[in-house]
Amino acid sequence: MGMFKNTLLLAQQGNEKAMEKLLNRYDPLLKKCSIIQGHFDEDLYQSLILEFVRAVSAFKI
Repeated sequence: MGMFKNTLLLAQQGNEKAMEKLLNRYDPLLKKCSIIQGHFDEDLYQSLILEFVRAVSAFKI
């Protein structure tokens, strides 16, 4: 099983370290998507993190 797939499965099972690993991997993208008109939007960033966690939980392998 691939490392990413294994990490994803562990995160879906509630493993906090695995979810943290995924969040760290995608954090630069989440931060990039949180920039609106040249300014970082902290509220948007937090919303994107929540949506990311929900997406990981709902993702079908």
